[in-house]
Amino acid sequence: MKNINISRILIVLLLGIAAVSCMKIDNFDAPSAKINGRIIDKTTGQNMLVDQGDTHIRIWEKSYSTNPTPQGLAVKMDGTYNNTRLFSGTYDMLPYDGAYWPCDTTFNVKIGKKGTTVDFEVVPYLHVVDFKTELDGLNLTLSCRLQAPVTENLPQVVEIRPFLSLNQFCGAANHIDYYYTDNYKIGIRKLWNKLGDASGEGFETYSVTLPVKAGYTYWCRMGVQVNNTFKNWNYSEIIKVEIPKQ
Repeated sequence: MKNINISRILIVLLLGIAAVSCMKIDNFDAPSAKINGRIIDKTTGQNMLVDQGDTHIRIWEKSYSTNPTPQGLAVKMDGTYNNTRLFSGTYDMLPYDGAYWPCDTTFNVKIGKKGTTVDFEVVPYLHVVDFKTELDGLNLTLSCRLQAPVTENLPQVVEIRPFLSLNQFCGAANHIDYYYTDNYKIGIRKLWNKLGDASGEGFETYSVTLPVKAGYTYWCRMGVQVNNTFKNWNYSEIIKVEIPKQ
């Protein structure tokens, strides 16, 4: 009986030693390479007006694979991006899934621990201009016009919407759901030649009136959507509106 128990103990010990010997120590450092930059509206020289998470920088790490899986770097509402948790290496980079004309890939970007800055220029499908707010009691009217930096082959303009938020983050991903209904959208579904001239100036001022609550503070903007693959939005700037208490 003792021999059997000793044999079992030896077997367990041998299996444990074998398991430990098969374990490999991970000698890789945690990712700490840094990249930052801006998405710039090529027609104005200013940062692209977006909402949090609206658009990304697609990157491919090429140091170890000829067919790498893409990653996405989120772009902030102010049009900047920043990531400090990448592996050092050589990357291709492309602004992706935003409301702008397709652009070229930037190849062979070296990203390391010292940090790299890469800015991208894009051309928005549309500009939302002359954005105004007008308060009449508890009714808030938002208005805007459209401009098209490039009119040729511009996708169909689908709709214009107001976006209201209770904080400074405002857009399709951050808004008060009550206002995101068909009751307050401006349906368009027209090509540009029905909306503006060949120079890109829109013919019409668009407006929508919304009920608001006394004593509230709203962050407001308007956005326009075209019928492209991603159906993201071009935005106006954000205006803060304080509703007086009654």
